[in-house]
Amino acid sequence: MKFLFVGVVLVYSCNKSSTSPSGSAYTPSCTGVSPSFKKDVMPIFNSVCSGCHNQFTGYSSISSDQSIRSMIVSGSMPKSGSLTTTQRNAIVCWIDNGTPNN
Repeated sequence: MKFLFVGVVLVYSCNKSSTSPSGSAYTPSCTGVSPSFKKDVMPIFNSVCSGCHNQFTGYSSISSDQSIRSMIVSGSMPKSGSLTTTQRNAIVCWIDNGTPNN
């Protein structure tokens, strides 16, 4: 019975959609963070997201996608590779701050 429990825990803990790069649940931290779209967010999309999501070409296409925040927080995106906590916070905090075009 213990082996079954350990197996279930291991499988669940390896599920990308529920974990952060460090293996624990991700909770955004926006304290003192005021990311800029041009300096912080767009470079992340250019380097990490554009390989699969060529529709993200600029401010209007990124700011209008209502699903980005939930996919970043859940860890379901990016499918290949991962975002650092700093990158996740930049995107999520930018969205939470009203997606300013700055």
